[in-house]
Amino acid sequence: MFTLNKDEDMPLIKIQRHDQLAYFHLVEEEFDGKPWYFDIKDYIKIREYHPNASKNDKRTLRRLEMRFFLNVEVLYKKNHDMVLLRCVDVIEAQKIIREVCWTNGLSYLKKG
Repeated sequence: MFTLNKDEDMPLIKIQRHDQLAYFHLVEEEFDGKPWYFDIKDYIKIREYHPNASKNDKRTLRRLEMRFFLNVEVLYKKNHDMVLLRCVDVIEAQKIIREVCWTNGLSYLKKG
């Protein structure tokens, strides 16, 4: 919260409108062709760091590992209330978003 005096300029609030729904902007292509969780999954599976990993990378992987659970080949992220969230790659994420949008009627809202 802030206070304004009559003599001061009012702060500018910039609002933009996008043609796509907000969550469509969250899915980005992986630049190396591997899913975003590849390093975490690989570390949990074989317990070895990448040969070029720095000290900071190693420490980050150890910290991240505690928040994930690997079941055979499927990686899950542990939620704060111990709900397991399945980790998906870009292709699967886009497929899920399309299915959820079309089944919940958001396609109708997007057209109108």
